[in-house]
Amino acid sequence: MKISACMIVKNEAAVLQLVLPALAQGVDELILVDTGSTDQTVAVAEKYGARVYHFPWIKDFAAARNESLKHATGDWIIWIDADEYLETAELKKLRTAIENGKAEAYEITMCEAPYGTTQNGFRYQRVKAFRNGLGIHFVRPINEQLVDAAGKVVSGPALPITLYHWGKQREAEQMAAKRERYLELYGTACAANPTDPYYHFLLANTLAEVGRKAEAIEHYRQVVTLGAAADLVLQAKEKIAINLLQLGEYQAAGRAAMELYTADKENIPAKDVFATMFLMQGKADQVIEIMTEVTGKKWDSPVENPYLYQALPHYLLGQAYKQKGEREKAEANLALARAIYPFGAGN
Repeated sequence: MKISACMIVKNEAAVLQLVLPALAQGVDELILVDTGSTDQTVAVAEKYGARVYHFPWIKDFAAARNESLKHATGDWIIWIDADEYLETAELKKLRTAIENGKAEAYEITMCEAPYGTTQNGFRYQRVKAFRNGLGIHFVRPINEQLVDAAGKVVSGPALPITLYHWGKQREAEQMAAKRERYLELYGTACAANPTDPYYHFLLANTLAEVGRKAEAIEHYRQVVTLGAAADLVLQAKEKIAINLLQLGEYQAAGRAAMELYTADKENIPAKDVFATMFLMQGKADQVIEIMTEVTGKKWDSPVENPYLYQALPHYLLGQAYKQKGEREKAEANLALARAIYPFGAGN
């Protein structure tokens, strides 16, 4: 069985030096589509045996990815980005799972990690491996999606394999430029598809990242108004509450959190909001009561948002103990918060 890894890149020489050694050992073919690099990206890729093709950037990620698929000759394809890292052992597990499995596509666990590391972070599932020759391709110019020949979204069972994504911790200048590009692309997508809640959600996330939280809230509200899928609506409502809190609109944040809490007494982002407001009022005992319960929760599997569900609760608990002068407990919880989410408690 032959596996092809397909990648689209532009000016990624430095990170390719980190990810390609393991990837080149674990697959049978490396396909790299370059969309206009001016650094040593092509030379680095060729050093590790990649077949490099050139494709002009037309502001359409799906088009570029489909170009990479066109050149793959393997029985199976892994689509991967330059800042995504698969350890050699994980690649071996993937090959074994494909050889022994019966599905046509598989999900892999994506883990957001600090640049160049395999530390634990925010986790989610994504179809990253699929059988070649079935007409599977990408649609959507931004935040592209895999569909089959009939246009149906591709799904598959999840494999116990982790792929580390380093995109959140690139150089500050590089990340700023990336966010600006995505703001433009998401804004264009929203303008062209004003009733698509997913584009509003993606634009809202990026606006929040660059500090434009009031605008982000308006787009999250569009997600709710447009009647998106229940899980997307819930995420949008949680983000509305958190962003209102960060804007200092405490009464509105409290109302948004209470709406979440009324619908689900176990909603952790709602409890995060309540605890934060109690902390600001100097009510450390209330914070400790709420967050002790939250941090004591046992999870059967990695949580999808370790910042809101684990790191922030420990951070708030640590700050509450600090208010009470209990230094040892404070430091222990703050250390846990940093260990769970290394990107910073203030994110």
